[in-house]
Amino acid sequence: MRSYVANTLFALAVAIITWALWSLGESRVDAYVAVYTLAYTVIKSLLEPRRAPLDIPWLILLAMFTVAVTYRIAEVLGWV
Repeated sequence: MRSYVANTLFALAVAIITWALWSLGESRVDAYVAVYTLAYTVIKSLLEPRRAPLDIPWLILLAMFTVAVTYRIAEVLGWV
């Protein structure tokens, strides 16, 4: 039952985060991915403290976050 609540809260959080960042004029994908990753991690850790050994959505979000941060650092350093 907790997984349904966690998934519902995450879907609601994604909708609110998307609306809030869009309202602020944010257009960078890495900002969205970073906030989605943070929301997913917080919601899942609060509602499902015993995480499955292999949490595929979290791994995907973490990989996207890592790529976005790496790209942003390379952009700041002038490598891109």
